[in-house]
Amino acid sequence: MKSSSRPWMSLLGLVAGCHLSLSAHANTCTWTGAGGAMDFQADVGTVYVPRDAAVGTIIGVIDQRVRASAPGHAGITCSNDGSVVLDFNARVLTPFEHKVNAHVGRGGSTDQILTTNIPGVGAIITLETPLTGTGGNVFVPVAGSSVVPYDAIIDRNLVLAFQLLNSMSTRVTLVKTGVIAPGRQWLNRQMFDGYFSGIGKGFGYGLSGTVIQSQCAVGADPVSLDPVPLGDWNTSDFTHPGFTTTPTSFRITLTRCESDPTDRNIATAFISLDGANGSLPEGDGSNGVFSLSSGSTATGIGIQILRADGTPVPLGTDVSFGAIKDGVDKTLDFKAQYYQILDSSQIRPGKAEGALGFTVTFQ
Repeated sequence: MKSSSRPWMSLLGLVAGCHLSLSAHANTCTWTGAGGAMDFQADVGTVYVPRDAAVGTIIGVIDQRVRASAPGHAGITCSNDGSVVLDFNARVLTPFEHKVNAHVGRGGSTDQILTTNIPGVGAIITLETPLTGTGGNVFVPVAGSSVVPYDAIIDRNLVLAFQLLNSMSTRVTLVKTGVIAPGRQWLNRQMFDGYFSGIGKGFGYGLSGTVIQSQCAVGADPVSLDPVPLGDWNTSDFTHPGFTTTPTSFRITLTRCESDPTDRNIATAFISLDGANGSLPEGDGSNGVFSLSSGSTATGIGIQILRADGTPVPLGTDVSFGAIKDGVDKTLDFKAQYYQILDSSQIRPGKAEGALGFTVTFQ
């Protein structure tokens, strides 16, 4: 009996030794693989924003999912039997953008907008599994949101160890926070670091990509007819207020248009027409009628501006003429005609000219 018990006791000793060896790495986070802080670089690609878009406008795609990989084969493993609290902290490396106070994004994205290296461009970064609290072996955000910056914990028994390997999935929303300089802007900034219990800094996270403003150019002679000829008319032709002459068509051409070729982020051309050289809108300008310029001698009439389909173009306000297309010239088609303002008895012959200035924006 004694001789048969020795192998059994030896086996018990071997099992006990293995158990002690495993417990040396329990209830903390450790490196796997090569070890050392990982570097995640998230490339959002090329994103577009209309040149004159309002502050707070989304640039590109809201909550764009971006997967970033770190070089090497490092990873992080955390284990817990429920007796301790393990921490994860996402600590920002760049200031908040306080000029914008808007709820932007979905799925937890809020107004936690971080500045980037591009003036006028901010970023909201949301981490995904396994740092979102969804699942059994994950860090749970203390405030319920995984929008950077935030803190998360594991305070329960993990049946399976937490693992973060050299790949990370995030959602990124870029936001217009101010004036953006013309031309292509290159995004390149470290945004935050991630810290874990037991190892300190586990990874860094940076953004890269290109931001382009959608717009077209207005050439030196964009108006097809300048001045627009409205013809010669007799005073007897004007029979009642509201009478209009035969319209003359003209167009304004915008060239070298640059916009999102995927049409995911559409830029729309707007034009605002305002009186010049003494011409002023008649009434509130909603019917597109404006007075003759100061050098005119005719009285009782004005000029009306119409779209190509004959509907009036309101004056002094931004009027949409539809989306611009990448690499395609944009034409804004109009008509102009004389418009009788006063009674026929008050019509006086003479030179009848009018002038408008225009401003094109892309929103």
